[in-house]
Amino acid sequence: MDDRLADRVGAASGIAFVVLDLIGAFMYPEQPRSDSPPGVTLAWVHDHRVALQWGMILSLLAAAALVWFVGYLRVRVRPVEGGGPDPGPMVLAGGVAVAVMLALAVMPTAILAFMDSQPAGLRDMALVRMFGDLNTVFFSAVSAMTVVFLAALALPMLRRVLLARWVGWLAALVAAVNVVAVWVEVTFSSYHGKAWNAVGWGANIGLIAVVLVCSVMTLAGGSRRLAAAPTPSIAV
Repeated sequence: MDDRLADRVGAASGIAFVVLDLIGAFMYPEQPRSDSPPGVTLAWVHDHRVALQWGMILSLLAAAALVWFVGYLRVRVRPVEGGGPDPGPMVLAGGVAVAVMLALAVMPTAILAFMDSQPAGLRDMALVRMFGDLNTVFFSAVSAMTVVFLAALALPMLRRVLLARWVGWLAALVAAVNVVAVWVEVTFSSYHGKAWNAVGWGANIGLIAVVLVCSVMTLAGGSRRLAAAPTPSIAV
């Protein structure tokens, strides 16, 4: 694979993440309220088991695509001219952490669907409630790691050495929303369906929007500006 093709594949992997993540999330109806009886959650799993399984598969592939994309960003991000700190390692670490937590966050639902498909079925209602709640609580960890990833990604943009400054402000705003989402997703055990639900959706859609914008801009030629190396001085 030559450098040009590798560059385009790396940039396009962000779009792949967005497409897979959105399709995976909307393949099945929304999970019942977190304070619903376990029987309601079990009925939801049983009635939509195949869609849930495919949704989980696509979500796992989306997490893999995100790992590729943040690896691509790490290669492109360079220290700020003049000796500033290199945000690349934090972009990589934060992005990989987001991908890992996204993969873990789909596991509770995947396990419910997996157990429901077995001959013995799923009869333990306490287990159903636990996995249903884990599906919500795990996303607080996704939000926490998203704060690290987006904050690190925003720094070089705000310093005008990566893409556009407005993208940096967008990343910073979404990072702030994710800070609030960490608290909401852990403490609001029955917030599902209420106004606070907008915080969780804003945190998730915000991450997707930032990745999509970065991917499209780099794919369209912005990658030439990602590594802004200082111009060497020539002694005369």
